[in-house]
Amino acid sequence: MSVHFDLTHLVSGDFECLEPADPAWLDQEEYWEDFNARFFNSNGRVYDTARDSNVKTWLTAPDRAPFSTMAEQLIDDLSGRVDLTDVDLVLLAHWMPDLHLGTSVTNFAQHKLGIDNGLGFAVSDRGPSAPLFAIDMAARYLEKGKRKALVMTMDQKHLLYRTPLVDELQPRNAGAILLLEADGAGGMQYGGYTRAANVPEAEVVGHIAQVCSDAGLDRKDVTVIAAPDVVSLVADGGPAAPYEMDRLCAGPFAALADMQAFADSVLLITYYNGELVTVLLQLASASEACA
Repeated sequence: MSVHFDLTHLVSGDFECLEPADPAWLDQEEYWEDFNARFFNSNGRVYDTARDSNVKTWLTAPDRAPFSTMAEQLIDDLSGRVDLTDVDLVLLAHWMPDLHLGTSVTNFAQHKLGIDNGLGFAVSDRGPSAPLFAIDMAARYLEKGKRKALVMTMDQKHLLYRTPLVDELQPRNAGAILLLEADGAGGMQYGGYTRAANVPEAEVVGHIAQVCSDAGLDRKDVTVIAAPDVVSLVADGGPAAPYEMDRLCAGPFAALADMQAFADSVLLITYYNGELVTVLLQLASASEACA
């Protein structure tokens, strides 16, 4: 059994104001400062309001974008292209937390689509590799006799507290969703997932070449989609295209959706803190020829 997706069944977007701030929310400032203090304490850290708080910005930002509202808009877009009412699995992959803490976005998506017997959960705490891990999870689930899986990726820019990571990444409010189907016809076929820890930068090129070789492919025939620093390393070995890092988890999918042309095989890559993760996608005709 194979897992496919049609490139027209992939949508992405950037978002600005999806939830106007209400001035009355400032009455909750003390509550959220206490929340931060308890959250820091639970992680063995001391919370300093002057140093760490981002509560007022979080409450009053003019570009608030909750995951559920992003999901609603993306699902509306994708629903106009393909039937989503018979989806078996809904996954949400994200790096930054949702603006609405505690909201089950996958439950929201299933309710919106009228799915009564689906499974849904989130994939997080994996940095930028979360969407690639989610694709692999969805593919393995479909291989157990299911039909369709919806993989959603979302991140948003406003946290309750300050962190050097957000200062470094400067994230957008961005999201993407794609539909994977078991035994679909045409389109792209899922070709496998790899994860390697503690990969030095000097070994990235060789590691990627080996991933291609293990799949029976030559690197020059594979389009790599990766962060700009990785693209600069691998560009001499074959086609490569950067994704925009400030889109975080949606970056690789948005880059794939925006590409006008690519090789018969595409390798989505994240490389962060020495962890190199890949997902291989192949045009169905090419993967059948390799088989």
